[in-house]
Amino acid sequence: MRIKGVIFDADGTLLDSMYFWNNTVFDMLKEFGITPDDDIIKILTPMSMFEGAVYLKNKYDFSISPEEFVEKENRIVEKFYSSSVNLKHGVLDIIKMLKANSIPMTVASATDKYLIEKALIHNEIIDYFNAIVSCSDVGEGKSSPAVFHKARSFLNTDISETAVVEDSPDALCTAKNAGYITVGIFDKTHSSDLHKEICDIWFPTEFDINVFARYV
Repeated sequence: MRIKGVIFDADGTLLDSMYFWNNTVFDMLKEFGITPDDDIIKILTPMSMFEGAVYLKNKYDFSISPEEFVEKENRIVEKFYSSSVNLKHGVLDIIKMLKANSIPMTVASATDKYLIEKALIHNEIIDYFNAIVSCSDVGEGKSSPAVFHKARSFLNTDISETAVVEDSPDALCTAKNAGYITVGIFDKTHSSDLHKEICDIWFPTEFDINVFARYV
């Protein structure tokens, strides 16, 4: 198995940001007097931001529209991404190694593109990536492989030689079923034994450059 192109998820994979998303969604719903279900983040993660807002509106029937919910959510997240969000441990070593080996990289995220751009600029890594593709760009969440296919179009690689790096079991299942090489990275939001069954490469704690380098 050789990797010739890599598609990275952003939140929980490149970025140590899932805890912030969790807090943001919970805090926003609490403003409406709503205590969300414990598994709400797991349900929302594969969705685009708008799909998630529609789901929440249908489930909890708060007073604002899904569009207004996303706009408010984005304002909160934008500040964090522009000034505070950090990379997950080991990310910089991995992308530097891939760049040195002329392996092209893209980002495929459920978060809106302009927010990911701000986070990558803040962490000074945006130039490592050929493109950033959001689920909003393709009109489908990660229950569909459309966002991965779009991100792969900027790599010029075959599916069988393209790795999708994700922390979400649901997104990994989608990528696996579509024929991608699946690389799972631990994030406590999605810790699950399911990773072991669906990943070609699995990092149970953090990225290990020596493991990744074996497949390049």
